[in-house]
Amino acid sequence: MQDTNNTHITTEQPQEAGNPMPAETKHTPATGNNKAKKTLAILAIILGTILLLLSGTTLLLRHPKVQTYLIGKLTTNLSETLNADVHIQHIHYRPLNHLTIDGLYISDQQRDTLAFIEKTYINIDLLAFADNRLDFTAIELQRPYIRVQSLNDSTLNCDFLFTKKQQPNAIALPRVNIDQLTLTDLRFRYNQYIVSDLDLSLNMPVLTSDSLDIQVESLTLDATIDQIDINLHTQLHGSLDSIFADKILLVYQNKRIFAGDIAVYHPMQLDSLYIEANCTDLYATYHSLQEVLHQLHISPTVLPKEVAQLGNIHYRGSIDGRLQHTNLHGVLTTALGAVKVNGYVETDTTLQDIDFSGHISTENFLLGKLLNNPDVGAIAFQAHLDGDIDSTQLTKCIAEANIQHIEYRGYPYQDINLSGTIGVEEVNGTLQINDENISMAINGLAVWSLQDKVLDINARINHLNPHALHLTDQYPDLSLSAMTYISLFTSGTQEQMLDNLFGYMIIDTLAINNGDKHATMEQLKLDIESEWQNQKPYHKLHLQSDYLTADIAGNFRYNTLPNTCQRILHTYFPSMIDAPKKSNKQANQLDLYAYFRELEEITDVLELPMNFPSYPTIKGFIDEHTKQIGLQAHIPHIQTAGTQIDNLTVAVDNYQDSLDIAVYMYNRLPKNNPTAAKIGDVKARLLLNALNDDVDMRILLENTDSIRNEGTIHISSHLEKENNHSLLTAHLHPTQIILNDSAWTINDACINYNAATKTVQVNHFGLSTDYQSIAAHGTASPNAEDSIQVDLRNINLQYLLGYTEAGNAISVQGPLTGWATLYGLFTQPMVEAQVAIPQAGLNGTYLGDLTANAYLDREQKTIIIEGQAIDSTHHQVVGVQGKVIPANKWWGLDIHCDSVDISLIDFWTHTFFSHPQGRAFGNLQVFGQERKTWVTAAMYAKDAQLTIPQIGATFYFSDSIYMDSTAIRIPQVNLRDAEGNSGVFSGEITHTYFQNFQYDLNAQVDNLLALNLPYNPQAMFYGRVYGTGNVNIKGDDYVCRIGVNARTEANSNFYLSVNTASTASNASFIQFAEPDTTSHTLLNLLTEPTKKVTKATKKQAKLLLSLQLEATPTADINIKLGGDDGIRGRGEGNLKITYDDSTEDVQMLGTYTLQSGVFSYSLGNIVRRSFDIAEGSSVTWSGDALAPTVDITGRYHTTASLRDLFGSEISQAATNRTSVPVNCVLHMTEQLFNPMLKFSIELPQSDESIQSQVNSIINTDEMLMRQVLYLLVFNRFYTADYLQNTQQSIGLNETYSLLSSTITNQVNTWLSKLTDVFTMGFNFRTDGEGETASQEYEANFQIQPIRQLVINGNFGYRYNDLSNRPFFGDLDIEYLLTPNGKLRAKAYTHTVDKYSLRQANTVQGIGLVFKHDFNWKNKTKNLHVKEKKVKKTKTKKDKQ
Repeated sequence: MQDTNNTHITTEQPQEAGNPMPAETKHTPATGNNKAKKTLAILAIILGTILLLLSGTTLLLRHPKVQTYLIGKLTTNLSETLNADVHIQHIHYRPLNHLTIDGLYISDQQRDTLAFIEKTYINIDLLAFADNRLDFTAIELQRPYIRVQSLNDSTLNCDFLFTKKQQPNAIALPRVNIDQLTLTDLRFRYNQYIVSDLDLSLNMPVLTSDSLDIQVESLTLDATIDQIDINLHTQLHGSLDSIFADKILLVYQNKRIFAGDIAVYHPMQLDSLYIEANCTDLYATYHSLQEVLHQLHISPTVLPKEVAQLGNIHYRGSIDGRLQHTNLHGVLTTALGAVKVNGYVETDTTLQDIDFSGHISTENFLLGKLLNNPDVGAIAFQAHLDGDIDSTQLTKCIAEANIQHIEYRGYPYQDINLSGTIGVEEVNGTLQINDENISMAINGLAVWSLQDKVLDINARINHLNPHALHLTDQYPDLSLSAMTYISLFTSGTQEQMLDNLFGYMIIDTLAINNGDKHATMEQLKLDIESEWQNQKPYHKLHLQSDYLTADIAGNFRYNTLPNTCQRILHTYFPSMIDAPKKSNKQANQLDLYAYFRELEEITDVLELPMNFPSYPTIKGFIDEHTKQIGLQAHIPHIQTAGTQIDNLTVAVDNYQDSLDIAVYMYNRLPKNNPTAAKIGDVKARLLLNALNDDVDMRILLENTDSIRNEGTIHISSHLEKENNHSLLTAHLHPTQIILNDSAWTINDACINYNAATKTVQVNHFGLSTDYQSIAAHGTASPNAEDSIQVDLRNINLQYLLGYTEAGNAISVQGPLTGWATLYGLFTQPMVEAQVAIPQAGLNGTYLGDLTANAYLDREQKTIIIEGQAIDSTHHQVVGVQGKVIPANKWWGLDIHCDSVDISLIDFWTHTFFSHPQGRAFGNLQVFGQERKTWVTAAMYAKDAQLTIPQIGATFYFSDSIYMDSTAIRIPQVNLRDAEGNSGVFSGEITHTYFQNFQYDLNAQVDNLLALNLPYNPQAMFYGRVYGTGNVNIKGDDYVCRIGVNARTEANSNFYLSVNTASTASNASFIQFAEPDTTSHTLLNLLTEPTKKVTKATKKQAKLLLSLQLEATPTADINIKLGGDDGIRGRGEGNLKITYDDSTEDVQMLGTYTLQSGVFSYSLGNIVRRSFDIAEGSSVTWSGDALAPTVDITGRYHTTASLRDLFGSEISQAATNRTSVPVNCVLHMTEQLFNPMLKFSIELPQSDESIQSQVNSIINTDEMLMRQVLYLLVFNRFYTADYLQNTQQSIGLNETYSLLSSTITNQVNTWLSKLTDVFTMGFNFRTDGEGETASQEYEANFQIQPIRQLVINGNFGYRYNDLSNRPFFGDLDIEYLLTPNGKLRAKAYTHTVDKYSLRQANTVQGIGLVFKHDFNWKNKTKNLHVKEKKVKKTKTKKDKQ
């Protein structure tokens, strides 16, 4: 197809036509033959003429002059039509449809290159030209170059090609059809952007004179832009006004970066150009984005490295708009999460001025990974942004955001709202948080201009829980609230900014709550003032709060204060502190004063380990001009858990040209502290003097009390520098000091340190007493062969431990003797040692002769440990094997125990359980690495016993306990009590390297003796209690939850004393009203005993107790109310008891129903009375344990003469008995501490007629109360004044009754000390005068040898002239056939009362008794309501 001739138009001759076919021979006339011959001749002439013309035309077109003429005419016409320069180097034509054009050049109207095509190959259908159309079957453009340039008027240099103009001599363009258009090695340039090596193939486009109609089934583009490979595949259709590219696939550097569809409207007009893109996938990475920025020449912009965390970035959505305005609606997906985008971006042609606005949101974006901050987690938010960017600088941004949640340190903050404006020199905004554990609002303004800077912040913290927010591991119950105000201003140059600072910072109404502890700080305010005096800045800082007042004032510059301190200290330690490289232009001078007060509240709330009951003060100054400094701190008292330091004083000054430091303290230990008994108080002073690298230090011990600690330790040191490395020489002067009343001698020793070689050399250090000594000498350095030798002789380890906290954690008995060599102390410490402790003991328990060796395995670089304890029978009780690997900081010990006395653990466990006994067998592995320690064990406890002192119960077991690296595991340990009753204990205690303990323990007990405390008048409770049920103990370092579900068992006898905390103010339980009063109250005697007791020690964990108790009638409950007064009884019920020790709140729910019981009380400590509590009496709790409601009926049984009640009327009765059984009935209801009391009198063995006569006399409340009083006090009826017809003294009978009651009480008191199964009482009565006089002597008794058998009775003798039965007596015997007492057998014999109509002297009976309580309350509710209505109706009728 190609032709190498580039200067001429060439043609190719068509092949000659074959000879015409010979004419067919026919027998025709001559004329016919002539006509045929003529026709053939004409056709031959025409054909020849055509061939001649074609040949001539071809030859003519190949002629140079013709070619030049045609090219000139064509380029001239095109130039005139386009108003641009058009040149063609050569045209090659090959008939009939092949045309080649070489060197086609077209300029723009600015006469610069628009297009240049090296070669153009055309296949054309010439016949279509007749229809004013050009049909090209194929067009190929080789190495075309196209240059598009933006003009100053925002148009393009190619716009003139698409502008319709009518030129006078212009040729009208025909309709053009192109089947195949191919561009090879296309080079395209748009402004400064260049596309090269581009291959393009178009199928079936259509062109007309007015527009370009395109139907491209497949377009493939391969190009290189600045050495970057780009591949494009798409389908095109449309026109010059609207081009649509479908199924676009754009590959960049062998990676797909775009897939989707694009529509371009008005592509050749920049002003109206509009693009719509539907992105199914727009792909980018950190590196590709950085390359795009580089290609766009946006410099020196560099993307932050954090953007790389986004990984592969995909955008799915739509992008539409013009070149300077782009809209985005879609989802941006990254490796950290997805972000929804809905907004627009506007920019200029240089991409330097950018406006943006839109809405972005995400549901779970990993913000922490983007910021490379492990404390920050995922975020979910919605935000709206409006802003401007000018030359890569953010000039303005208005933002509003709602953060649904954001994780910080593992806590999901919720409901955060942000709004504000960001400018070039200003930020103004608000922040609100409404989270469960933090609620706050912040308003702020920050301005930073070239000259002025302003910061204004107002914050309100409604509540903040730092522990819940994971800001601290401490204070789980701490919450804060406060108001904060900050207002700061400064101006001037960058160097002057800090020195021109003034303003204030305020924390207002800071409330600190930690559980039930509270502290409030009204205000903390820091005032900052700055001014210039004689061209020197003067600063004043004043801090004022409830706890601290502080002032700093003087002529100084903030940024030169470090230089000042460095310059002054260089004088005293020139080898350690270099002189400042720059001298200050201004000498700094300042004064400091601080005064602390009322710190007890804040230290208590924050549970700090120390307290300051007095007010500490700090004073100081710096004067650079005179090179003097001074500091004095004084703390009158410091209190910690186990000690008190008095008069701690620190003084620093350099008045004498040397730096002098003095420290004084007096450490007082409480007398109950075990360490105090060992070492006593400590009074000490430290004096240090430094000048020119010479340091003289003296430590003076000055305690001369009962336990002496006195003496002086003198150390002289010198510092110097050699080859820019420091050297220290310390001389320890020989002296003698007294420690814990023992005289110790310190040898003359020297210690040298070389910083260059990091070497410490110890020479002849020694510390000794008469029989103990410690000596050390040698070298410690990075060299593993250097060592320090330590020799020990008869060292009392417990004496040394007494100076440390370990002295309270462990007790070691026996003198230690041996040696140790320490290697590589500064690299990998190694040790060789051999020690022995004869007659060694641990925690007061004898172990035997203890020996231990440690030696080096240099090949393995390990320390091998061996040890054992041999008892007096030459039996190895303990064997130890272990090793230490210093390189890995790993160590491990295998400990074998063979019959180790368990009593040694009593030292640690006596507060939980005491007197442990038994023997331990098994293996224990202890190993660790760095600060982590693991313990595994399988131990067997044989014949072990433990006593829990709080309940007095001792448990016995022989079983195994296991430990692993994370837990102590207790599998099904069988417990026994002292009586052989059993229980099962199991559970586990988990931990993290023996920290963060969590435990879950369970016990199942069956009739186990759970309480076994002897009588103690000072104890709140004692007795013996058996129980069956389950116990669960679960908790951690902060909360302990104890759940109990149990029931009481037989033989339980529980005593609860409610008067141990204080003594009741009134021994009487009943107050009788005045005669005209009918209301009666019970004294609230439980108020004092139930007062909250102040905690002696602070609890380490919050205790939550939940007790579900099934009380059964098999248990005796005794409530001691003081002296012999109290309540004793049996009953049943389900009670739920909860207790929270943080609030000391006790809650109870349930009803306890009494089946039997006795209520005893004393009158004036002379007469004691007992009420038998009726079956069915109950106590009900509905919440507060101190506010139960009661429904109790009690009866006091006595015998009394009716003659006292009837007077002379009784003389007419025919009887031979004067006394009858009488019950004083007490009925108590409503609140226990404010009850409603009702009394009544019963005659249980008298006829109804007698009861009616008694009721007729006791017919008023006043008479009832008087009779009850006489019966309770004198065991007789009160005789009304109108019935008294004798002169006998009533007082004498009352005296007899009182005397008999007193004797009865005394006898019962003696009997109670001997036995609790037998009680008895006595009565003595006189009645009448003369012939009717009578005297009666009576004794009553009760015997209960076992719980099921109860025997009640009385017997007596009466002296009466009219009586024929001087002896009388009653006897009742009951035997409980069931444990709950509902079914029982009863037998009795009673003397017939003289008022009875029976003729027999006695009456007997035997039978079965069944008792059961029914709740008729709900069933009879309506009945009672109706009854009340009837009563009301009758009342109204009566009133009428």
